[in-house]
Amino acid sequence: MGKFLAKTCLVLILSLLINYARAFAMPAFQAYIDGASAGTLGQDENTWFSNNNPFNLFVVGAYGENTIGLSEIILIISVPQGERGTISFATSDETPSLLTILASPEPKINAEADILTDYPGNDGYFTKDVLHAVFSEHYPFDDAVSDFLVYGLQDFDNSENTLKDYNAADGSISSTQASGEQKEYEVSFSGFSKLHFDVYGRIREENGFRWEINPNNYDSAVFGATPEPATLALFGLGLLGMGALRKKE
Repeated sequence: MGKFLAKTCLVLILSLLINYARAFAMPAFQAYIDGASAGTLGQDENTWFSNNNPFNLFVVGAYGENTIGLSEIILIISVPQGERGTISFATSDETPSLLTILASPEPKINAEADILTDYPGNDGYFTKDVLHAVFSEHYPFDDAVSDFLVYGLQDFDNSENTLKDYNAADGSISSTQASGEQKEYEVSFSGFSKLHFDVYGRIREENGFRWEINPNNYDSAVFGATPEPATLALFGLGLLGMGALRKKE
C-alpha cells in the first residue's frame, strides 16, 4: 500500500512539473485557425493551414513567469502582392481595428497600399518595415512576396488559466496551466487567394518591456476559393498527409 501511494504521489508530482514547464515554455503569442491541419507548403513551413471560409481564428496571449501585462497587440495579415479583396470579423471580444494612420507605437507611416475593396483609400502596406523590427525572418517576412494589413487587438488580460498550446511543428494541441487570454474571431473574406496570420505585441515586465512575435511554428494561413491550380493541388494532397499529424488531447 505504501509503495502504491508513493508511486501515485510521484506520478502526480511529475504531472504537475510537466504542466508547470509547459506553462512557461509556451510562446507569448499564437495565431491558430480552429480545425486547421499542420504542415509545410512551399516556403510556408510549420504552419496551421485551412481552406474554410468563414473560419474561427484564435489569437492567444500567454503570461510568462515575469509578465505584468500584454499590451498593444497587433494582428498582421499578409496577402499575396497585388491582390485585393475584403476581410470581416465577428467577435464577442473587441473588434479588431484597422491601423492606417501614423501613430505610436504602430504604424510608423500612413497606409500606402489600397488592398481592401470595401475601405475608402489606402489601408495597407507594401513592406513589413512600417512595424517594429521584431520579426524573425520566417515566411512571409523573409521575401518580398506579400502586402500587409495591420489590425490592433488591444490588450490581453490574465483571466484564463488553461490556455492551449497550438504547435504546428508537430501538429499537437496541448492543454497547459498557462494563463492569459484567448480571443476568438469569426473571419470571412473574399478576393484573396491566401491570408497569413501572425501576432505580436508588447510584453511588460518589472524591469521594462520588450516586443515579441509568435514563433514561426505558431502562425496560421487560410486559402481562398481561387488559389493557383498548382497550389490548390498541393494543398489538397497536403491535407491528406497532415491530418495524421494533428493530435488533440
